[in-house]
Amino acid sequence: MAEYVLHVGGYTAQGARSNNEDRYVVDPVNNVYLVADGMGGQDRGEQASGMAAEIIPRVVQDRLAAQDDAGKAVQQALAEANQAIIDAGRNQPVGRRMGTTAVLAVRRENQFYVAGLGDSRAYLIRGDTIDQLTVDHSVAQALVASGVLSPEEARHSPWQHVLHRFLGCAEMAEGAEVHPFTPQAGDRLLLASDGLTNHVNEDDLREGAKHHADPQVWAEHLVRIALERGSRDNVTCVVIAFDPG
Repeated sequence: MAEYVLHVGGYTAQGARSNNEDRYVVDPVNNVYLVADGMGGQDRGEQASGMAAEIIPRVVQDRLAAQDDAGKAVQQALAEANQAIIDAGRNQPVGRRMGTTAVLAVRRENQFYVAGLGDSRAYLIRGDTIDQLTVDHSVAQALVASGVLSPEEARHSPWQHVLHRFLGCAEMAEGAEVHPFTPQAGDRLLLASDGLTNHVNEDDLREGAKHHADPQVWAEHLVRIALERGSRDNVTCVVIAFDPG
């Protein structure tokens, strides 16, 4: 038996944008948690993130019910959402291609399976250790990985927000990497759009996890401080707390 009790909070804010293209899912019954950040402008981004929020949990549930491996269920869900969004956007002008990021966590027994496409992130906060479980699929991050840019240069690069992997990307040659982990009592798992992660640092996560016992309160606090620090994007997060049983 798990030595923790799961509590979850989620929150989203439109911010300075004319509409909110972010979507999130908190489904403790079916053990699926998701943040999606739509791309493509106006209703196209909303449509893409909405499709991700509908398709991914459904496919995960179906594959787990069929006794698929949880990691493969996550990959299949992302692949099906990717194809559905590509199909839905075929009639759009080239410069207005619709798409969305997605970061999700799926619980299977005492394991969690985390995966992401795009630049929405998952962080595991365990004591004073902050572990980013996902990799940004931006051109800038790819240049860091190849040694062309330093991490500091990447933060100020014009390629920072240009994504080469996301849901709705017809040229995506490989799917998402799945990161399994075993939660411990006291852990916090954060799923967040870049409207939040661009304005919240590791010290905020380290200290916030200690001072905000209620994950809903902390989710709302994180969104609020991102907006106070100048985020002009939609801002969304899901906080999963593994509280001692």
